[in-house]
Amino acid sequence: MQKTMLDKSTLYIALCSFATVASQFAWGNSTQNDAAIQIQPEQQQSQSQLNPPEPQRVSRVILGSDTSTQTAIKFQRRAVIPQSMSLPVAQETAPQYSDTPRVLADEVMKKVATAIPVALTRYEKLLISKAQRYIDKNWNESTGLIDSVQGYTHATMWDIASGIAAIMALEALEVSNQQVTDLRLGKLLSTLYELPLYKGKLPNRQYNTVTGQPSGRFSQTSSHGNGWSALDLGRLYIWLAIVAKKKPHLAANIELIKKKWQLSTAVHKKTLYGTKLTSKKEYFRQEGRLGYLQYAATGYRLMNLDVDNAFMCNQLDKVTLDNVSLQIDPRNLPFLTLDPFLLYTIEISNDASCWNQLNKLYQLHEAQYNLNNRLTAYAEDSLSKSPWFLYNNIYYQGKAWHSVSHSGKPLGESQTFSNKAAFALSVIYHSEYSQSLATQVITNSARHTEIPTGLYRNGKANTAYNINTNSLILVSLWYKTRNRRAIFEE
Repeated sequence: MQKTMLDKSTLYIALCSFATVASQFAWGNSTQNDAAIQIQPEQQQSQSQLNPPEPQRVSRVILGSDTSTQTAIKFQRRAVIPQSMSLPVAQETAPQYSDTPRVLADEVMKKVATAIPVALTRYEKLLISKAQRYIDKNWNESTGLIDSVQGYTHATMWDIASGIAAIMALEALEVSNQQVTDLRLGKLLSTLYELPLYKGKLPNRQYNTVTGQPSGRFSQTSSHGNGWSALDLGRLYIWLAIVAKKKPHLAANIELIKKKWQLSTAVHKKTLYGTKLTSKKEYFRQEGRLGYLQYAATGYRLMNLDVDNAFMCNQLDKVTLDNVSLQIDPRNLPFLTLDPFLLYTIEISNDASCWNQLNKLYQLHEAQYNLNNRLTAYAEDSLSKSPWFLYNNIYYQGKAWHSVSHSGKPLGESQTFSNKAAFALSVIYHSEYSQSLATQVITNSARHTEIPTGLYRNGKANTAYNINTNSLILVSLWYKTRNRRAIFEE
């Protein structure tokens, strides 16, 4: 298929755009032939933003946006508790694949000496510089927490885990030193220990990143919030385990947090349960669907908790999408995005399992590109306009490539290209298509001082600069420098 390429003058313009934001960055030498990378046209960015009703007051000037006029942000939390549905106890079945999966780059790299670090290109180093700028701007000295979205001084446990990952990655990528990393992690761990817990058991769904106090509904009451997210806690425990493993001198601090938090209260019927407090009652409901459930449950396994039912696959349904057999979750709100599969592969392992179908999701994205000549990467992401957060699903309740809000409401003008998901795919897989994804992310970021979230369906930039985007790209590059070995592995 004919692919669109730019002439040398356009390439020169794109490179100049990168150069204007790189004055504080040490380029270093690269063994890659950087000039061979062809930059595709950057999508035109939107010059207007929607003003939501009753916006939250922004506590600081939002830097890194395209205009000097700043827009107040009202952001929707990612944590959602589905309706109550219990998982039956069943025997796990062996994975069955109808298609021959594309070989992961990790499998190829096993033939290479893993002790040899992989050099990064100058374009990848510029992405590091942009992500570092987000971390430095949005880190709060009073708590050690990082704002989840630029200008929005709140964070969930999922966001806090992303902040920890970013701080660790900056040191691993040798752009931050051990002293700075330990200072930031030490402050963050101290804040986690001091958090007012929901009913004295587990962290609330979100906290103010400046004060460390609960935020959201009922945050000013004796309950200290409206409940916990079992999924978000699972991700956080994964990164606490990584920190304890790679920085043993901080392990004692982490152990104090674990002893104080009652994580076992989020386990019921050997799977994950979250709580949500309303004006009428408190709900205790099973939380997590295919991909998200198993990824988060890994954090509980690291705490030696029995969550075996979370990994059972015999209750999943199957559909055929673009000649690829795909497993789906038949329960309500079955969000199916790239995110949990990417995070598990990069952070934990790429071992085969009955639930991890990243190979097939990659094949589906590549098939879409071959069909439409348009790059896509379907993931969950913050939005620069209402409803402020979306789940971009590969498949959702009978519909393929379907975007919905946190409540399951369909979205028309949605984001179709997630920079974090696309870049993570590009370091896991090694093919012409995966490198096209990386090139598109580089192009999308060229005129921004931080890495933007992605592209809307109409080609305009989604400028909801956020911790999850910048963190995953940093960790993806860390993963690449490790010869594509998962971060948790030795």
